[in-house]
Amino acid sequence: MLARTLPLILAAALAAFVSGCARGTAPGSLSYYVATPAAKVEMRCGGGYQVFQRPGEPTILVAAYAISEAVQTMCEQRRGIVPVRATGVRHEEAAVEYIATRPDLKGCTVVSGIEHTRLHSEFVLACPAVATNVVSVKG
Repeated sequence: MLARTLPLILAAALAAFVSGCARGTAPGSLSYYVATPAAKVEMRCGGGYQVFQRPGEPTILVAAYAISEAVQTMCEQRRGIVPVRATGVRHEEAAVEYIATRPDLKGCTVVSGIEHTRLHSEFVLACPAVATNVVSVKG
């Protein structure tokens, strides 16, 4: 019985794997940020996060370390710290801290976010327009 079902199980697993690869990466998926270098962000109470941002895009992915997330939560509860989240999405504090540490994101704010998993949240940033050199001609 096992000899007959094993090839079917392997074929189904292979089909699922191949179909997952064929989808490609789309904004909003975790795989969208795979090739992006990570920036490490440290929070109060020792929580550590990785933040990924594809160059030229207004979205970031915040990935929490599981143990750091647990330590951060316990520390905040012990100290009576209530995280302030404008979007209501987990890990927003790390996104705000990331913006604060990046000179190229000066003036940017977090405008929305979505929690993909308990350890991964994605945020949309709004940044001021870059000033351009304007030449005026008087005639």
